[in-house]
Amino acid sequence: MITKLSLEKFKCFDKKQDFQLSKLNLFTGLNGRGKSTVFQSLLLLSQSLIEKDNIEELFVNGNFIQLGLFEDIVFSLGENKNQIVKFYINTDEEYLQAIELGYKESSERIGKISYMKINEIDYFQTSTSIQHTEKTTGERRLSAYPKETINNFFKDYYFISADRLGPTLYEEKGNKYDFNPVGILGEHRLNVLAEDRATNNLLFDEDAGTLLEEVNKWLDYIMDGVSLEIQGVEKEISVLYLLLNNHQNKIKIKAVNSGYGYSYILSIIITALLAEKGNVVFIENPEAHLHPRAQARLTEMLCKLAMIGVQVFVETHSEHIINGTRLFYLKHKADFSYKDVSMYFFGEDFNVEKLEMDSDAQISNWPTGFFDQQEIDLAEILNLGLFK
Repeated sequence: MITKLSLEKFKCFDKKQDFQLSKLNLFTGLNGRGKSTVFQSLLLLSQSLIEKDNIEELFVNGNFIQLGLFEDIVFSLGENKNQIVKFYINTDEEYLQAIELGYKESSERIGKISYMKINEIDYFQTSTSIQHTEKTTGERRLSAYPKETINNFFKDYYFISADRLGPTLYEEKGNKYDFNPVGILGEHRLNVLAEDRATNNLLFDEDAGTLLEEVNKWLDYIMDGVSLEIQGVEKEISVLYLLLNNHQNKIKIKAVNSGYGYSYILSIIITALLAEKGNVVFIENPEAHLHPRAQARLTEMLCKLAMIGVQVFVETHSEHIINGTRLFYLKHKADFSYKDVSMYFFGEDFNVEKLEMDSDAQISNWPTGFFDQQEIDLAEILNLGLFK
């Protein structure tokens, strides 16, 4: 598990910005203040490892994220071409407790590694070759580093983008899986469900069944009496159809006629059930197109996912997600500590503040004017209505 992340000269963060991380990590605050940047830093490293099989070069445009050019991810690169983007990562892994990585722009305008430290060992050495003294003395080069250990640590990442696909009529069969079997946008969700594989992920109860069965348990719970079925699984059929069963009205409807909420949440549920202990899951705006009760119940799932050993990162603007997390802790104190949750608020001038939750689930430094907007609006309604 990643226990601490620090970013320096990466996108909006000029000076070193620290993030103390836990099992469940919630990032909230104003728009365009750096929440996505935290996600992108880790996804960028994972993407580079998967695409290049090493971390010696940053792969800024891939299946996870597309960030443009290297100069686009460096804080004020135009002012100083020698700026170095720095990533500091601490983990609870015995053989990978601390990682420091630095990248700078090369002559090819790509991000090349300029220094690497792992567990305080500097893997960039000054070359003093006698045969090539004039060319190599004083130059720094990367020596052998624990590549497999690094690769394994950044490999099992799942990412559900805020730009998820809405309702679709059907999906072509295939195995177009990339980093996330469901797809970054949820584009392969029906293919995954059609396989109806067994799952050992005990997020719902002690009797885990097939993936489709577990998805239906959570869908029924979160969305109040809804389940799904897949049609078109026979070999001769080339497309898959998703039907939603509304148990209250006893009707079946095609997913394309169901609204965005079902399609958006389906990708999250499937990904959560596929994730295993030690994996890392990133979810942008899980509350999208969900009513408050569904948001609260989805939060239970995310908390349970963190509780079984999957590290969860959530970007949200929903007070129902925040309060749902607090409530889950109070109900599950025996298995879930308030220290298992990290919350960060991103405010004006890119100021980042860690929200401090105590053992009573109280937050001592609740940001003024953000989650209390409802009370502010109600007070103004009363003033303009009753007391005019």
